[in-house]
Amino acid sequence: MDKEFYTVRIRFSCNKQDIIIVNSILDSYGGLGLIRTIDKEKCNCAVFSTNSVYKTTLQVMHALQNEGLSISDIIVDISENVDEFAPQDREL
Repeated sequence: MDKEFYTVRIRFSCNKQDIIIVNSILDSYGGLGLIRTIDKEKCNCAVFSTNSVYKTTLQVMHALQNEGLSISDIIVDISENVDEFAPQDREL
């Protein structure tokens, strides 16, 4: 495990009805990340995690995909500066 922690953002798309399920599952796994809606019209979301647990978060998200949830377009962004991921970032 890295001794230095930094922020990892996992962007993805999801149907509106699946967002609450994804949020509940990630939260129930000991807080693997904080989920935020980036664009509610396009259903673009992001999970903010750390370098120490983001791989587990991705594994859970892929497992949810395999169970039939509408998670797609997963993109991982890494940054030591969480302010780079501020809401004005609309490139999704």
